[in-house]
Amino acid sequence: MKYRYALSILLAVLVTGCSGITIPGISLEQGNHHVVIGNTILANKLDFSRSQTELQGGYLHASADVTNKTDAAISLSYRFYWYDGSGLEICHSIPTLQTLIIKPNQRLSLQALAPTTAATQYRIVVRDTQN
Repeated sequence: MKYRYALSILLAVLVTGCSGITIPGISLEQGNHHVVIGNTILANKLDFSRSQTELQGGYLHASADVTNKTDAAISLSYRFYWYDGSGLEICHSIPTLQTLIIKPNQRLSLQALAPTTAATQYRIVVRDTQN
C-alpha cells in the first residue's frame, strides 16, 4: 500500500513538472522551455522571446531575447547549462555566471557558445541578484 501511495505522488510530480506549471520559488518560462527563472516575482517582470540555436564551427550557439516589462531597472544573473544528445548535462570546468542590469522596457539578447561540440541542447537559468 505504501508503494502505491508513493508511486501516485511520484506520478503527480512528474505530470506537474512536465506541464509548465510554476513550482514555488522557480518558474519555467511559459512557451520557452529553455529558460528557468529563479522566482515567480521575477518571472512576472520579464518576457523571453526568440529563443534560437545555430551551429558555429561545430559548436552550438544559443540565444534568447529578454525584455524587462517594468518601469524599473532589474539586476539579473544568468548561466547557460549545456546538455548532450542524451539529455545529460555537460560539466564546465568553471561555471560562468553572468550579471547584467536591464533597463526599464529594454530588450537584451542573452547568448553563449557551448564549451564542447557534444552539446545539442541548452537551458538558461535566470535569477534576480537582489535576492
